[in-house]
Amino acid sequence: MVLSERMQALGDQARTSRRWQAGQSPKEDHVDVAKTAVIHEWDNWAALHTDDLKSPNVCNYFFRHLQENKVELLEFASANKWQSVHDWLFQEHRVKD
Repeated sequence: MVLSERMQALGDQARTSRRWQAGQSPKEDHVDVAKTAVIHEWDNWAALHTDDLKSPNVCNYFFRHLQENKVELLEFASANKWQSVHDWLFQEHRVKD
């Protein structure tokens, strides 16, 4: 399954399971799908880059990976995409602040 189809499937699943929470806009839903896809990519990337996980620059390394290899995962609304990705990884306990 190609990434865009996967992101669509994740979005469909999220909408079905949540039944569109009160007040949530389609834009917010798209960000939720992007967050899920980025976290999934982190898990895959981290499994292959265990030595980099010890570095204080690990978020920079991962973000560069997204920019160079998975740019479609950065197609979400945000004034600061790096900060959004960092915040998601921190919220999901993938990185320390």
